[in-house]
Amino acid sequence: MQVPHQNEQRQTDNDNHLRETRSGFSTEWLRFTAPAGARNYENAQFPARREHLRRAGLTSYVAPAVFFAPLLLLQQASDPATLASIITLMAVACIALIFNRFGKQTVAALLLVLSIDVVIEGSLLTAAGGLSTGWLLTFDLFALPLIVAAVLLSRQYVWMFMVLHITFILGDFFLLPHAHDLQILIQDWHGPTIAFARPLIIQLCGALLCFIEARSTDQAIARADKAEELVLLREQVAKEKRALEIGIQEIVKTLTNAANGHYSANSILSKDNVLWRISSTLNTLFHRLQSARKQELTVHQAEQDMTRLLEAIRASKRGQYPGWPHPSGGILDPLIKELREGNPSSPSSAQQFSPSPPPLSTEKPASRTNHGFTPWPQDLRSQEPWSQEPWSQEPWPQEKTPM
Repeated sequence: MQVPHQNEQRQTDNDNHLRETRSGFSTEWLRFTAPAGARNYENAQFPARREHLRRAGLTSYVAPAVFFAPLLLLQQASDPATLASIITLMAVACIALIFNRFGKQTVAALLLVLSIDVVIEGSLLTAAGGLSTGWLLTFDLFALPLIVAAVLLSRQYVWMFMVLHITFILGDFFLLPHAHDLQILIQDWHGPTIAFARPLIIQLCGALLCFIEARSTDQAIARADKAEELVLLREQVAKEKRALEIGIQEIVKTLTNAANGHYSANSILSKDNVLWRISSTLNTLFHRLQSARKQELTVHQAEQDMTRLLEAIRASKRGQYPGWPHPSGGILDPLIKELREGNPSSPSSAQQFSPSPPPLSTEKPASRTNHGFTPWPQDLRSQEPWSQEPWSQEPWPQEKTPM
């Protein structure tokens, strides 16, 4: 039976496979203009890599917009400055895609943002007749690179480009020559604030909103990453818990068998189990105990065989039926076989070693001497049982004289 987390993992793998094999213009476009993995950036292993691939995919979509947007100015292509701006934006968009394809997403994004700023500022600097009221609307276009920076770059770049745009606006207003209509507008509104107040408000509010949105996006991505890590951590903990339970059950089973005397039943755990080292140590211990038990049985069997052999040898010396023991599978089996082959244990063979009683003498014993004993006859002394062969195996012990 499959566990639920395995089914979910299999479903996730199937979804990723379908997502990877999905064909379309966007897939082919990302394949040629973004680094590998940008299409499925959520499968990246590390959060930083995942964010880099996500922004690389956005850069691949923003660069064509920067490339085709200047085509709306073809009507003014007769102006050399306008024509140069169109060519500059198209060239920079193509270069940005090349950098983006080779993993330099930050460089590509900076090229796009700075190219837009350069084109806008260049059109203001080359305005014929100086700065007029019609060119004041061009200041509002600086909001476009600010939004692009918030989308393609980290949120810290928003404040940097806001300061740069405000510098451009104020510098153009105070340093460029003013046309007659602009001077009249300033006089009618009692000051120059009417000329740059609106673009400054757009920059300040736009930068604040872009920063908030970028921070919210980053926080949402961070929460999603933490949620994924938490899910993975829970799955890992559940997996380790199951492996621990299996290991504990196996070790308990092995200990139970060992308590019942079955040392050969070893625990079988894989090396990836957390209790593998304990299991391996127990297996080694039980193997040594089993070897010690076998040696103990061998020694006990040898002791029993030795006892039976000693009894048989003593019986043979006494002239009795020896009853040689049979081989029992012990270490003394070769000796037992040799003794059984060299010394038959049948009763007839045992009788030939039994001593015959000495013949009785018909002579009357001599009278007692003054000492109270009558000496043995000479013929009876020579018939002493310990002096006859072959049953006398050992010499008569001699008395030791004191030193």
